[in-house]
Amino acid sequence: MTTWTDEMKESVSKKKLYPFIVLDYKNEIINVYRNSKQCERENEFGFSSMGIRNCLNKKTRTHRGFRFEKISIELYKEYIGEE
Repeated sequence: MTTWTDEMKESVSKKKLYPFIVLDYKNEIINVYRNSKQCERENEFGFSSMGIRNCLNKKTRTHRGFRFEKISIELYKEYIGEE
């Protein structure tokens, strides 16, 4: 049985692309993320991966007062400046 290291988990997470945007209560874009795990690691608001996925799957409207909306891979690449 393999024990997963943090580096192994992050390398797998970087390959999965389920892009979304984070919106505040004014509908202003806070940030763009490639997946819920990246958002959980890199934000300062204390989002949980499960809470983000619940919003993206329309089970709840908000998580910690923020909205999350799925975007296309093409739009994600435009936001991050990748060709």
